Amino acid sequence: MNRALMLRLHRTIGLAVATLLLVQALSGAMLVYRGPLARLIDPVAMTSGKAGPAVSVGEVIMTANRTTAGYAVTRLFAPDADGATYFAQMGNRDGAVRYASVDPAGGAVLRSGNVLAFPVEAALQIHYRLMAGTVGIAVIGLNGLALLAMVASGLAYWWPKRGKMGKALAIRWTLSPKLVLRQCHRTAAVLLSAFLLFMATTGLLLVVPELLSKGAANAPSAASAATIDRSLMLAQSAFPDATLRDLRIDGDRLIVNFNAPEHNARAIHRVIVTLAQPRIVSAMRAQNNPASWMTVLPLHAGDAFGPIGQPLLLITALALAALCVSGLVMWWQARRARRPAPARKSV
Repeated sequence: MNRALMLRLHRTIGLAVATLLLVQALSGAMLVYRGPLARLIDPVAMTSGKAGPAVSVGEVIMTANRTTAGYAVTRLFAPDADGATYFAQMGNRDGAVRYASVDPAGGAVLRSGNVLAFPVEAALQIHYRLMAGTVGIAVIGLNGLALLAMVASGLAYWWPKRGKMGKALAIRWTLSPKLVLRQCHRTAAVLLSAFLLFMATTGLLLVVPELLSKGAANAPSAASAATIDRSLMLAQSAFPDATLRDLRIDGDRLIVNFNAPEHNARAIHRVIVTLAQPRIVSAMRAQNNPASWMTVLPLHAGDAFGPIGQPLLLITALALAALCVSGLVMWWQARRARRPAPARKSV
């Protein structure tokens, strides 16, 4: 094994993707507790005032449609907890997207605007696609491959001889701050390597199918509130005990996703119904859904590991951010040390 080559590879890749990895780590940390965080940092837009009668889904969609001329709801997320709001994604004929939050009690629009008006949604769009569509998803995929290469090359450079594992992980706090930083970076990276490999791999398993899919934009519908509610009620009849997660409006079709926690934390039952002369086109239980993301996303998001999963994921994300920063600092320190000292002026 050429250790010098492994170090050079690790350093080169790290410098190339450190900033992007930092953005991914911080946005991912925000998404660990996505709903509660949105309500914490933006209570005005993301918390229900509970000051009015409950409104129907159809009424919510009609209200959101009126917020911005030329835009209509293409996707609507139901409240994910008591006190949460509806969150609507709207599109126009040119493919532009806007968002609105609607209070389920009374139906008031709490805020509408572009993605930057909703910080946690912005973090999701950055983490998933860098707000750059398919190109952004491809860059995220390359970033995942880079993280895999960094972890592999870093471990290959560090790997000690037999019996010296403990010594190779030790941090000597009496050394200079520069050397302590290097040892902290090394030890933290080694201890987190399995988690980083896992996160990068599951992230790639989410990104690659998305790149290969031929996702088309949903077409806005001119259906009335009563028509939408009637079709949604028909969809609910397929899974009467399930709660609504979200729905998509695709022309004359309503694609309805119901929560299926009995399968896993992210699983959904899916029902497709028509809007005009409503009828059920298809109804699929979560266990019969072939979509790979329903298996991979609970792993990537930490839900599959019980109560410890999300805290562990948050620690890993923050530690990755710290590794990005410390790696850049170490590079800057080494570069500064290689500079020739300025020549003293002779008197």
